[in-house]
Amino acid sequence: MITIEDLSTSQIEDVLDLAQEMEQNRDSFRGVASHALMANLFFEPSTRTRGSFESAMKRLGGDVVGTSDATSTSMTKGESLADTVRIWSSYADLMVIRHPWEGAARLASEYSDVPVINAGDGSHEHPTQTLLDLYTLRKEFGTLQGKKIVLCGDLKNGRTVHSLVYALLRFGAVIIFVPGEGLGLPDHVLHKIEADYQLPIQPIRHRGLEALYSRNRSGEEEEVDVIYMTPSYPHTLTLFDSMDLHMEKGESFALYATRRQGERESSVESDRPGAYPRIDSSILRMSDFSKAFVLHPLPRVDELSPSIDADPRSRYFQQARNGVPVRMSLIALMLGLYPWSKASRGDEGGPPRGASWDEPEVIVCDNPNCAATIESQNASHSFTIYQRPLIRLVCSYCERETIPSYFSYPFGEVYHPITDFPKERVDTGRFGFYRDTGTAQARGLRHPRRVTQEGQDAGE
Repeated sequence: MITIEDLSTSQIEDVLDLAQEMEQNRDSFRGVASHALMANLFFEPSTRTRGSFESAMKRLGGDVVGTSDATSTSMTKGESLADTVRIWSSYADLMVIRHPWEGAARLASEYSDVPVINAGDGSHEHPTQTLLDLYTLRKEFGTLQGKKIVLCGDLKNGRTVHSLVYALLRFGAVIIFVPGEGLGLPDHVLHKIEADYQLPIQPIRHRGLEALYSRNRSGEEEEVDVIYMTPSYPHTLTLFDSMDLHMEKGESFALYATRRQGERESSVESDRPGAYPRIDSSILRMSDFSKAFVLHPLPRVDELSPSIDADPRSRYFQQARNGVPVRMSLIALMLGLYPWSKASRGDEGGPPRGASWDEPEVIVCDNPNCAATIESQNASHSFTIYQRPLIRLVCSYCERETIPSYFSYPFGEVYHPITDFPKERVDTGRFGFYRDTGTAQARGLRHPRRVTQEGQDAGE
């Protein structure tokens, strides 16, 4: 389980249903994994994820080995992640890995002999956090279908948000984005929402939600013009003008806050803090938030005031507690201790993917924190090609986009600007793509203007 899309919608429901049983009858599941050993490999700091995975495995009767510090492993001696994974997978029945590289879990899965669970890879995804978030939301709402979720904070670097958005869209949620200044969803996530889920991003106005930005760190008032929403119904794929959003009186919705991921920002970004949404008791006293309940994946910094900890609408500590039964459920299902439901067999995961493309001598991922970039000798350098909303190659590891500059037709002898790519849907897997003229010419291709000029010269 590398991304949330590795689970079908039915499988997600299987995890949540079994987690509910385990929470209600925990003692009856004790010992079911007494023969199993889990490798818990954490190369990045963690409190809740690491602790709840260990607790989950031991409550099932299994045992845990692993590391909580990268400096205590042979990677400090130059050992590759691929070799580290090979060794650990020979010791255990299941591997859980957290790593600062985006795509590290994908790379680990290619070299592991046992199932791999992604416990967070850089700013890419955190799928098991999404499962416990969904479990918390379902307990509160009674259902996940069509509910309203407000996602606040660092939407650019927050991996919990990326996984959660993809899952919520599959349940028809209305998602409202309230990002910190300059910390909106990254382009590759926006493009995925638009192309894969056929949903637009619309600017909207809502005075209550804008109040989340009311004070910056110096105590001065902030003004924010728009926030963003993804509606739960198909729409024309355009960005609309600002529109008003009205919360129905007494409507229950989730207010999901995240901290600023300073450790994933460049020095320039971290030196320019802008307006950032914050939740305190004055916010929850507003009428717009009378039926809101507050979630946070934790840890928090100053975006979530301790003054609301005792408020009955605060759910973040219960949310963290839910990590144990949810991860107990996932472990049990992935180890085959309990069967997936019949409904989930053969069920599709996320939206259909594009064609696969793998020509590392022409284009490689340019994300410096991608596992395929850092450990290129062990990565396949594969991409998925998407034609909407624009031609882009999406890295199979980190899912960051590479926009090619040129393309060639199947069996063609010339290369063309990417802006000339056919507008109609085509079999993109048969085309060639190139970052620059040098890589195209190295393949023996010529520019169409040169071909035309040669034809004119021959005619003369």
